[in-house]
Amino acid sequence: MTVSRVSRCALVLLAVCSTAPAWSAEPEQPAVDPAVLARIRDAALSSDWAYQRLADLTDKIGPRLSGSPQAEAAVTQVAAALQAAGLSVTLQPAKVPHWVRGEEQAELVDYPGRPA
Repeated sequence: MTVSRVSRCALVLLAVCSTAPAWSAEPEQPAVDPAVLARIRDAALSSDWAYQRLADLTDKIGPRLSGSPQAEAAVTQVAAALQAAGLSVTLQPAKVPHWVRGEEQAELVDYPGRPA
């Protein structure tokens, strides 16, 4: 099964699951066709597309700390993979907090009760 067929199946599942109005106090459960769910499951289990994207992230990008250049590269890489699969991708700007190591210093001090 091709990625585009898997994507279409995933979009069908999203459409089926999102038919209840968000404003309803008790949303109605949509009718779900077990055959459609089985096809989506089978497509996901027979394709290693997602695993290959994960392998690309770990092998080509490496650790992706928040706000790091590697995190930005990972976003770009995943967007490109989804676009190559025929999906429409829109990246939104986001402020991502990140930690920057400051100057380190240490001092050895004597303390009461220290073993000799």
